[in-house]
Amino acid sequence: MVQVKKRKTADAWKKKEWYSIYAPKEFEEREIGTTPGSEPEKLLNRVLEVPLREVTGNISHQFIKMWFRVTDVKGKNAYTAFDGFELVREYLRRNVRRRRSMIRVVRQIETKDNRKLIITVYTFTARKIETSRKNMLRKSMTDTIDRIAKENAFDTLVQKMIFGTMASEIFKEAKGIAQIKRVEISKCRLVSEK
Repeated sequence: MVQVKKRKTADAWKKKEWYSIYAPKEFEEREIGTTPGSEPEKLLNRVLEVPLREVTGNISHQFIKMWFRVTDVKGKNAYTAFDGFELVREYLRRNVRRRRSMIRVVRQIETKDNRKLIITVYTFTARKIETSRKNMLRKSMTDTIDRIAKENAFDTLVQKMIFGTMASEIFKEAKGIAQIKRVEISKCRLVSEK
């Protein structure tokens, strides 16, 4: 009988180290989690999904999923930049009702400091409205989104989108056209850096 030698295998997990991940400056550089990595270079461009509640500490922000991309690693600390956000589907679905209209706008916008984002905005009306009013609402929403994007730098615009300031400005502009129930910015994704 021939004896087969067993090869020694190195456990990949034993070689990995844990890195603390920090939110960007806009979110006060709070620690938002940890991740394993064998080398610091392999952490770069890793995208982390975190509920906004973990960043702000506010329980009412649990329905917003944030995406942060690792841009720099120093020692055992990984620093991130904003990559996008999205509302949880269940939160958005609760606004859809019978005898109401929903208007969706998907738009690529450019900020004051030349960063490009793709943004999705929903407007929910109190009653069903005709197509001509939907078109007027869509035009009003698009104009307001473009104006706010051009007036604000990237960091400020992200804060306005996440914390509802932009949605309330769109609501104010659109309420003269139809009876609006709610405006939600459901998704935003960074397309290009400076």
